[in-house]
Amino acid sequence: MRFANLITLTTDFGLQDPYVGQMKGAILKRNITARMIDLTHAVPPHDVLNGAITIRASYNYFPKGTVHMVVVDPGVGSQRKILAVMADGHLFIAPDNGLITLLVKENKIQAAYRVENSSLFPREVSATFHGRDIMAPVAAALADGMELDMVGPRIEVSSCVLLDLPKPHFDENGITGQVLYIDNFGNIRTTITTAHLSRYQPASFSGIYIGDNQINAISSTYSDQPAGELVAMIDSAGYLEIAVNRGSAAEKTNCRKGDPVAVIMESDES
Repeated sequence: MRFANLITLTTDFGLQDPYVGQMKGAILKRNITARMIDLTHAVPPHDVLNGAITIRASYNYFPKGTVHMVVVDPGVGSQRKILAVMADGHLFIAPDNGLITLLVKENKIQAAYRVENSSLFPREVSATFHGRDIMAPVAAALADGMELDMVGPRIEVSSCVLLDLPKPHFDENGITGQVLYIDNFGNIRTTITTAHLSRYQPASFSGIYIGDNQINAISSTYSDQPAGELVAMIDSAGYLEIAVNRGSAAEKTNCRKGDPVAVIMESDES
């Protein structure tokens, strides 16, 4: 496998504290030539599902051999494992708390290991900052060409922690999903995907309902509706999104994560 000496960073740290900088320093201390890309440090605090969706939607925009370090770790310091996995020609370093759920469910995992080789860690390891003291040096070593099996023992993928993903409900009226995530623009990502919508004929589409709001069409772009109006579309990761052209859909609908979203389909019966 050809290594890219490239590491992406995905965390819930934010940028107001020195944590991201310290983690980058730990990477460079082990691999001074490593290139680092901040994918995002704005995953909502402790939101493992959001972290899992973020990395699944993003990793394949990078060259194969990239190391992806994902640190959304509410269980830091506990007995939870740290994983190093190869999936779809990429390497992922993450706590074993469900962050690799989508990679597992899509059968992309090629090998999984438990990070235990303490010779890769600094002499003192903080119980509250494994991202800096364990994951960063391991990611740096892998990006520099270290073989994956050097991190620790190989494990069965079936032993990894998986999230219980929210699934849409289907009935004679259509699909009922929920708000999955709200981004910085107030755009609403739902749990409904193009695959779910493809179960129905486009001509049967009747409308999308969220709270007291109805949207009568699935559009191609935000500008398909006038400024300030709700628009439904398929986002860049294949999820049904509800947005407002030049505004915030979350504010307009007063919705929160977990609120229901319904796609109504007309019956073929006369």
